[in-house]
Amino acid sequence: MILELLESYKRELCSVESQIERYLMRIKLEDSKYNSIIHLKNDSISEARELDNYFQKTNKLKGSLHGIPVLIKDNICTNDNLPTSCGSQILKDFHPKRNANIVDWLIDEGAIIIGKTNMSEFSNYVSNNSESGYSSLGGKTNCIYGDKFPVGGSSSGSAVATAASFCCFSVGTETDGSLVYPAAHNGVFAFKLTPKQASTKNVIGISSFFDSIGFMSKYLSDLNFICSIYNKSKPTDEFIHKVFIQDESFLISGIEDSCQNLLLYLNEFLLIEGIVIQKGSFIKNIETYFNSMDIICQTEFKNEIIEKTMLSKELFLKSCRESLLNFHYTDINEIERSLSSNFEKSGHYQRSKNKILKLQELSEKKTNDEGIDLIISLTLGPNEVASLANLAGLNHLVIPTHIGGDLPISLSIMTNEKKANLSFVFAEKFLNYLQQNGNKK
Repeated sequence: MILELLESYKRELCSVESQIERYLMRIKLEDSKYNSIIHLKNDSISEARELDNYFQKTNKLKGSLHGIPVLIKDNICTNDNLPTSCGSQILKDFHPKRNANIVDWLIDEGAIIIGKTNMSEFSNYVSNNSESGYSSLGGKTNCIYGDKFPVGGSSSGSAVATAASFCCFSVGTETDGSLVYPAAHNGVFAFKLTPKQASTKNVIGISSFFDSIGFMSKYLSDLNFICSIYNKSKPTDEFIHKVFIQDESFLISGIEDSCQNLLLYLNEFLLIEGIVIQKGSFIKNIETYFNSMDIICQTEFKNEIIEKTMLSKELFLKSCRESLLNFHYTDINEIERSLSSNFEKSGHYQRSKNKILKLQELSEKKTNDEGIDLIISLTLGPNEVASLANLAGLNHLVIPTHIGGDLPISLSIMTNEKKANLSFVFAEKFLNYLQQNGNKK
């Protein structure tokens, strides 16, 4: 875990160089099963050596993440020898001139980026028939539990690499479920920041309005540590007074008993803690907002591509037709309809943004007026959990639980930016409760 590794560096029980060598070797030996890494940064060993030299000279760690190995999604720009290809053959030799803001932050904190992870090509915005975790450059990413199970996307490689212990933590991105769904499918912890909290400058995503950064880790304590550094937050002494449970999300076909058992544990825990429970659907008729989200994404995707890859609209479309269509995808409808859309001129784009902004105002008012601290759902439940967090502009914490069966059932905890710490407080207490009581039913 991160704190233990930092302590080992301080006590000179191991060097950064030896740790980075160990992680790189593990990837080379084991990733053939998963195909989670698309670009490996072998010269990260020399960066590790520089950190070791820095410590020898100063007796200080360089930042809060000194020597911590991290993997980042292949749509996050780096100004180094790693391409930023978005998983696409079209961008296999694309080297941006600037780092993404999140990369500069990682470097400033002393983390070592050891590679980039495979992903659903162009964040799964290519084809109506594309497969999550597949890219023309990286191929298919396999779930940590086996290739017969869904891997989730588009941050599939980040989730699988984290689950396989190829890094201490990974960085992904999300427009609508791209981070939290692969985390749930692969049994790792994840935290999605809001677009206001984390800049996506020099990240090649889908929508500057919806896109957000997120972290994944095998351990809740590590995830909490990373987020506290990033947000410069301190442990809170606030109490959780009321939670909103989206109870319909616990009706997953095929594993109803396990889901209902988890819901029973959740209710028991809340009653023991004296936390008020409210149930229902936090956003009524959430599907009525999907068209507005789609219009925003169609409009902004073409702007993202043109601005950040420095390709013209015509050249990008030509390249997709020549390199992707009929070779990797039976259609490229998502790309074609985005590039041909005209919602800015028609006024639909601005009206759609206004509709979502109004929803976010109403959601914030609802939580304040009704005193709701947290919103809780099953992550892979049937009620569009990721869309709720993204449409309402909420943080989204995913925690895997192990109630029945070999596969985890992940719980989503959503809240506004001011109460993000409460998500981790709740998660730690509830997981401890499950560990003590989880075999009684």
